[in-house]
This record gives sequence, C-alpha cells and structure tokens, in this order.
Amino acid sequence: MGSVTAEVLAASEEFDQVILADLNLDRAKRTEKKVSSDKVVVQKVDASDVDGMAKAFKGIDIILNGVIPRFNLNIMEACVKAGSNYADMAWDIAPDTTKPGQVIKETPAWNQLRLDGQWKKAGLTGMIGLGCDPGLSNIFARMGADRLDRVKKIFVRDGDNGTVEGHKFAPLWSPETLIEEVLMPATYYADGQYRKLPPFSGKEEFEFPEPVGTLPIYNVDHEESETLPTFIGQVLGKGCDYCDFKIALDDSYVEAIQMLGMLGLDSPQKIEVKGAKVAPRDVVAACLPDPSTLGERAKGDCAIGTVTKGIKDGQEVSYYMWVQLNHQQTFKKYGHSATGYSVGVPLAIGAILFAQGKIPQKGVFPPEMLDPEPWPAMLKKYGMPVHTLEQKYY
Repeated sequence: MGSVTAEVLAASEEFDQVILADLNLDRAKRTEKKVSSDKVVVQKVDASDVDGMAKAFKGIDIILNGVIPRFNLNIMEACVKAGSNYADMAWDIAPDTTKPGQVIKETPAWNQLRLDGQWKKAGLTGMIGLGCDPGLSNIFARMGADRLDRVKKIFVRDGDNGTVEGHKFAPLWSPETLIEEVLMPATYYADGQYRKLPPFSGKEEFEFPEPVGTLPIYNVDHEESETLPTFIGQVLGKGCDYCDFKIALDDSYVEAIQMLGMLGLDSPQKIEVKGAKVAPRDVVAACLPDPSTLGERAKGDCAIGTVTKGIKDGQEVSYYMWVQLNHQQTFKKYGHSATGYSVGVPLAIGAILFAQGKIPQKGVFPPEMLDPEPWPAMLKKYGMPVHTLEQKYY
C-alpha cells in the first residue's frame, strides 16, 4: 500500500523528492526500481527508534506512514521532534480491552487524537486513518452528512468477492491487521455510547453494487465506528444515533481465523519454541504470502463505501457512496491489486492536497474533518470515481 502512495507522489508535480524509508531495504529497493523515477531515493529507517526517525525526518515536509499501526505513536513523536507533518492509513485499535456487551470508556483513536493540542502548538498537521476504509469511508460519511439536516445512522460496508489464484487463504492486506481486527470484539455506537459486540456478530446479506453482488457481512472491529459518531455527531453537530462497520468475509475465511483464535495463534505475545522466542501471530503471517506479491493473481471486484441515513427537509433520506475496483483491471493498469491501490491512493491524495494548501488545518484529526469538496475529482483522476445512490423513504 505504501508503494502505491510512493508511485502516485513520484508522478505528481507537487513533490520534488520521495524517500522510501523502511527497515527492509530490499523491499524498499524493489519499490524504487518499480517506480523508476529520479525523484525516489531509499533510506533505512527503524520505526521503533524515535530518535533515529527524528534525525531522518529533519527537513521533510510530510511523513506518510504505511507501516502497521502499532508504530504510529513512535512515528508521530519523531515528526514533532523533526517538525514534519504526518498522515497514516489506520490507527491501532488493539489497545482496547473492553469486553462484548460493555461500554467503551475511551476508544483507541484518542491515543492519537489527544495529541491535537501539542500538534496545534507546533503548527503541524496530523491526519489519521487516511486510507480507503478508514479514510474514504469517513469522507463519504461526511459528504452524506453535509447533505442532511440530521444524521441518524452511519453504516460502513466493505465488500470484496476477490480470490487469489493458487491460494485458499491469502489476505490482500496486512495479515497481522486482518487477524487482529476480526478476532477482536467489534466497536459500534448506540444509545449515546461506544460499545462492543462479540467478533463475527451481526451476520447479514448485503447487496453490494454489481459485479460484487450480495455477500455475507459481519461486524468486526474497525476505526470508523470509533470517531464518526463523535466528529459527525458532536463536533459538526449533525447528530448520530447509531454507527457500525461490517465487512464481507467468506465462510472459509471466518472458519480459518476462528481456528487461529481458538489455538491462540492470533497472539502478538512472544512464546518460547525450541529455544527461540516468537509471536504466534508473526509465525502465521510469515506462513502467508506477502500481499505486495499477490496483485497479479488476484481476481474479482471490491466495493467500499458508507450508507449515511438521516433527515432532509423533514423527509428520511439515505446516501450510499462508494468506490469500486476490479482486481485484474487495476493490476493491469496500475500494477497493484485493487486492495492495495484503493488504500495507497487516498493517502497520496491527502499529501497532494496538503501540498496544494487545500488542507490548512493544524492539529490531529480523522478524515471526516477534511473538506470533502476536492476529493471526488481527485479520486476520479486516479481511476476511483465516487458513486452515489440517493434513496428517499416516503
């Protein structure tokens, strides 16, 4: 996903240089070779080393974070020390230990959002969760909310009927993140509180736009339901009675991931195995194919979007807004699976709009606080047109 972002920025007029910073130099060099631009250079950087990152970030306008979210706070700390602006694709939802049926005291989003004052004081911009979902899904909720007098419900829906040739189980994004998200109790918002459901709750059939079609979807833990009710409902004053996130998961995926959980293979805690200390989740991830190598073999279509329901001029109205991509066509045109492309492009667009002066606000904030006006044209430019279905209820 980070390599997608790098390619878009290297081809843009707004940036003079794009630095691929990674602990794995071989991976960074593969991307450098693929991008094939004089703008691109490679640098070894360790996301666990704040001082090392601060030194590397000096003089850099904006840091775009494409690593797994557990390093976000380290990277943000280094940005403040270096005076660099920041954006990431997702935040770390794992710290929340609220049990199913309980009310959440504070969603994990606030681990980053509470830095808002510090970043404003430093005159820096920190955009969090600026991928596809979260990211575009939040912006679509904002676009729907802007058209309504009052918001009642927000449903984020992620559908993908894709398969990977030669693999029965092959996530097209970070395996660690997938395993973590779907086995955690799922955050939702109701009755004025953030709450938890058991993982894989709320199974239903959702009619995604063709050719994705009708797929089984489940509540899983995800970023959008941690911020939309607060920022759409309270900060923007639109109200929000209910919000949740559901993703389409094939029955075989569900069974496989549930088995990993039953065996304790989802644990990030290291255990000793024949004299070596390893985290079970890392072992599982190492046994799965690298998502960055799967684009050519991915087939099928995805549709990611948000249904925002509420009241307009006294009438109940819903706006379903989504982007839709075909894996094979996306790879043929852009060299990436639809999953990687759809997440990497929004982060790049955010950086381009920032460079153009169209994201002037300082502090730390989620995507729904961005001005949505420039996004449809930018997404269309990069082959991700926004589709809208308006429904009125009489």
